[in-house]
Amino acid sequence: MLFAIKLFDKEDDGGIRDANRERHLDYLSSFEDRTWFAGPILTEDGTKELGSHRLLDLTDMAEALAHVAAEPYVEAGLQYGAEIHRWSASVPYTWRDCPRTEGNVQFLIHAVERPDGGALREKLWAERKAYDAINDHLFITRGPLLDADNGEMIGSLMILDVPDLNAAKVFWATEPFNNGGLFERVEFYGWRFGRVFDRFNP
Repeated sequence: MLFAIKLFDKEDDGGIRDANRERHLDYLSSFEDRTWFAGPILTEDGTKELGSHRLLDLTDMAEALAHVAAEPYVEAGLQYGAEIHRWSASVPYTWRDCPRTEGNVQFLIHAVERPDGGALREKLWAERKAYDAINDHLFITRGPLLDADNGEMIGSLMILDVPDLNAAKVFWATEPFNNGGLFERVEFYGWRFGRVFDRFNP
C-alpha cells in the first residue's frame, strides 16, 4: 500500500539538522527498498527547504504513523505537522528508473479536491486523461490521493521534471482538473531528490 507523507521543517539555525543529519540519512536508507521517491520540498525558487516528502510502500496507516514517529528529525523536534495520504501510482516509475533529463529541476504538486468534487471530476476526466498523455514526458510520477477509509479519489499528487519554474507553471495553469476548479487546496513546491535517492548525484 502506497503512502504520501509530508513533513514541515521548523525554523532552525541548522544546529538540529546538522546534529541529526546522519541519523536521518541512515533512517531513510533503511527504507530504501520500500521508497518510491523521497526528498525535500522547497520554495518555488528552490532556495529554501520547507520540509520533506516521501512516497513509501507500507503495510497500513499504522506503519505510516510509526514511520513518522521514528524519523530522527521528528524525534529531535526539527520536523512536524505530518500529513499522510494513501496514494496510487498512475505510472510505474520509482527514483531508480523514472524518466529524467539531467539539468532539469523538479516540482511537486499536492492538490486536494473540493468535498463535492466527484461529479466535476467525472466531467473533466476525459480531458484530463488526454492532457496527461500529451504531457507524459514531464512526469517523474503522478497519481491520485485516496481516502484512507474507502479508497476513493480525493486529490492528485505529481512530481514534474522540467527545464524551469515557468514550464511547471504553464503546465499547471492549463491542467484540466486545476483549470476546471476541482481543487479546494493546492500546494506547489520546488522539490529535489534526497541525497540517498538521487541516481544522478549519489
